[in-house]
Amino acid sequence: LAPGLPHTHRLRECIHSPLATMSTATVFTASVGLMALKPLLLHLAHLRAGDGRAALPPAYFQLAAELAKVAICSVVLVCWKLVGRPAHLWCGWAHTKTFMRPASVYLLMNILTVRAARLLSPPTFQLVANTKILFTAIAAMVLRGQHLTSMQWVALVVLTLGVGIGQWSGGGEAEAGVAGDSQIGVLIMVVNSGLSALGGVLTESVLKAPESAKLSVYARNIHMAAHTLVLNSVYLCGRPLATGADWPDLGRPGAMEVFAVVNEAVNGIVISFLISRFDSITKNYAFGLSVFATAGLSAVVLHHRPAWNFYIGSCVALASLFMYARGRETKKSS
Repeated sequence: LAPGLPHTHRLRECIHSPLATMSTATVFTASVGLMALKPLLLHLAHLRAGDGRAALPPAYFQLAAELAKVAICSVVLVCWKLVGRPAHLWCGWAHTKTFMRPASVYLLMNILTVRAARLLSPPTFQLVANTKILFTAIAAMVLRGQHLTSMQWVALVVLTLGVGIGQWSGGGEAEAGVAGDSQIGVLIMVVNSGLSALGGVLTESVLKAPESAKLSVYARNIHMAAHTLVLNSVYLCGRPLATGADWPDLGRPGAMEVFAVVNEAVNGIVISFLISRFDSITKNYAFGLSVFATAGLSAVVLHHRPAWNFYIGSCVALASLFMYARGRETKKSS
C-alpha cells in the first residue's frame, strides 16, 4: 500500500472514521439513538435469559462492553497506521493515570445501570435518569468553574420537575413481561445520576486536557477502557477470593446480550465525540431526548403503555431542553 497510489486513497476513504467526519447534528442524533436502545436491549436480554441460563452479571457485562470498545478502537487505529495516518496512543504514564478517576466512577455507575435496567421498565429508566443533567450542572460548576445563565438553571429545575411528574404514581399498563417499576430501581438510578455527573465532568476534563490534544477519540477510549478493565478484573477476581463465594457460571451469552454489549461499546465511543465537541451537559440532554425514542420502541416491542403522568413529565422535560438551548444562545451573545 504505497502512499500516493489510487487504491491507497480509496482505502483511506473507506476506513476514515465516519464519526470524525459526521456533522455535529448527526453525532448528536446517533448518540440519542444508541442511548434509546440501551435500556431496551438490557431489558430484553434479561427477559430472554432462560432455559437454565442466567443473564450476564452486571460487572461481567461491563467487562465485555469495555473489551468490545477496546477491540473496535484498536481496529480503527491499526487501519489508520496501515495507510500512514497518525495514530498516537501513548503520552506517558503521567497522562494515562489521569483516566483512572473517571474510569473508577464509570465502572461503578455502569454496573449499577445494568442492575437498574433490569428492575425498571425502559421508559421509566430513561426518565428518572434525566436527573443526571442537574447533577452534571452542579458538578461542572464546582469542578470546572463552568457557569450557567439564569435561564439554563431554570431549565434544569424544570427538567427535574418533569422527571418527578413522570415518576409519580408508578408505571402504566404492563404487558409482555414488563413488571411494575421497583422503588429500589428508582433509588439506584438517582444515585447513578450523581455518579454519571461526576464521571462526565471528570471525563470532559481528561478529554479536553492539553496532554490529550494529539490523541484521537479512539485512543482516549482505549486509555479509559484499559483502566476500567483493570479495575473490573481486580474486583471480579478479588470478590470470590475474599468472600469464598463461588465463581459464576456464565455460559454462552444470548444474541440479545451480544447486541447490548456492542451497543454499549459503540455508545461510549459516540458519547466521547459528543463531549469533545460540546460538554457533559449537552451529552445528558441527548440522553433526555432518548426518553421519547425509548418510549416509542417499548410500545412497539414490549407493548408497554406508560401512565398518563409519564407523557406529561416527558413534555415538561422537552420544554426544558428548549429553555436550556435558548439560555445557551443568550450566553453566547452576551
